[in-house]
Amino acid sequence: MSKQSKFLSRILRHEPGLVGLTLATSGWVHVDDLLRGMRKVGQRLTLVELRQIVAENDKQRFTLSKDGRRAGSGLRKVTASR
Repeated sequence: MSKQSKFLSRILRHEPGLVGLTLATSGWVHVDDLLRGMRKVGQRLTLVELRQIVAENDKQRFTLSKDGRRAGSGLRKVTASR
């Protein structure tokens, strides 16, 4: 697992406050908020890299949701799979 994937797992599963996030009770967080929070602590991650991590994770640790209300990519939220 890459360093970015490990850090993402840490944030989404255990310590969202580390990057200034609060997860919804369902465990979801807005992708833009996640990427912004990671940048603030020096962990640069792009949307393309996030998509790649989600797609290539052998244990399917993460899930991206699509939200038709959002322009562009349509990606709105991410969570650690339970």
